[in-house]
Amino acid sequence: MLGHQSIADATMVKCKGDRGSVVYQDEPCKPGTELRNFDTDPATVSVVPGSPMAATPLPAVAQRSRAAPAARRAPEQKPSSGKAAERRFIRTGMSESEVIRRIGKPEVDTRGGRKQGKQGKEGKHWSYLPAAADPDTITTLTIVGGLVANVERKVVR
Repeated sequence: MLGHQSIADATMVKCKGDRGSVVYQDEPCKPGTELRNFDTDPATVSVVPGSPMAATPLPAVAQRSRAAPAARRAPEQKPSSGKAAERRFIRTGMSESEVIRRIGKPEVDTRGGRKQGKQGKEGKHWSYLPAAADPDTITTLTIVGGLVANVERKVVR
């Protein structure tokens, strides 16, 4: 096989790169730039081998004695409803993905850039409307550079 290199021949070294950077490579470093040779000084890594599973036959599926109930239609839920009770815990510095994971996608998503008086707030504005778990409150988030820059919770009646 051409181009096949066995693991025994492989080497890994940590070298000092240009302008103080660190470079990992599989060939020797330039003289005076080697920081670590993993062949002679291996990294401390814990390896826990997995235990093989015994091949057991799957249990037979039991037959139902009664007819399956009629399929129920799931109640319609807005895809952005998320966990409305979590809205009060959103804080500046959180990432967009963490906000979506915790409280879902916003009901209203607008892009900033227009001037509002003398203060223009760049970025995205996400609004979450009142929900059963967070009644009478509109939560508006300002997202700048992928992070929450401002959280505004306004009580509405």
